[in-house]
Amino acid sequence: MPDETAAPPMNMPPDNGGAAAPAPPAKKPGLFAPKPKVGLDLNKSVADLAGELNNISRRLMILEERYSNLRKKTQVTDQNILGNNKKFMTEVQATNSEVDDMKKQITDIVDKMKIIVRELKECAKHQEVEVLQKYINIWQPMNFITRDSASKMVMDEVESQFKDLNIRLQQEDYIKEQIRIALGELGMQQKPPRNAGPY
Repeated sequence: MPDETAAPPMNMPPDNGGAAAPAPPAKKPGLFAPKPKVGLDLNKSVADLAGELNNISRRLMILEERYSNLRKKTQVTDQNILGNNKKFMTEVQATNSEVDDMKKQITDIVDKMKIIVRELKECAKHQEVEVLQKYINIWQPMNFITRDSASKMVMDEVESQFKDLNIRLQQEDYIKEQIRIALGELGMQQKPPRNAGPY
C-alpha cells in the first residue's frame, strides 16, 4: 500500500484536491540540447545515402584526376629543370673555358706590352734623334768613301805615277843617248888626225 505521506513523484503535479492544475511552462531547448527526433523513412535515407556516395565518389575521381595532372605537371617541371640545369652547367663550363682563354691571352698581351715598353725605353728619344740628324747633315756621310774604294784609288794613282815615271825615265835615257851621240860626233870632229905630222 502506498505511503500517504510520501512525496508525489517529480514529474507528477501535486494533487490540489481534484482541481485542474495549471500546465507547466514549455521548456526552451538549450544551446547543446539534442535535436528532436523525427521519424525516418528508410527508403528515402538509403536513396540519400546512395546519392551522397555517388557525389563523394565523383568528387574523389575529380580529385584523383587533379592529382594525376599535378603529378604530370610536376614531372614535366622536374624534367625541364633538369634540362635547364644541364644546359646551364654546359654554358657555365664553356664560359669558364672562354674566361681561362681570355686570361691567357691577356697575360700574353701584358708580357708583350712589357717587352715593348722595355724596348722603347732602350730606344733613342726625339731630341737625341734630332741631335744625331744635325751631325749627319754636317758630316754628310754619303760623301764618305769606304776602305776598299780608298785603297783602289791609291793603287790607281800609284800605277799612274809609275807609268809617268817610266815614261820620264825612258825619255831621260833617250835624251842621254842622244846627248852622248851628239857629243861623240862633236868629239870626232874636233880631234886632229893622228897620222898628220907637224909642219
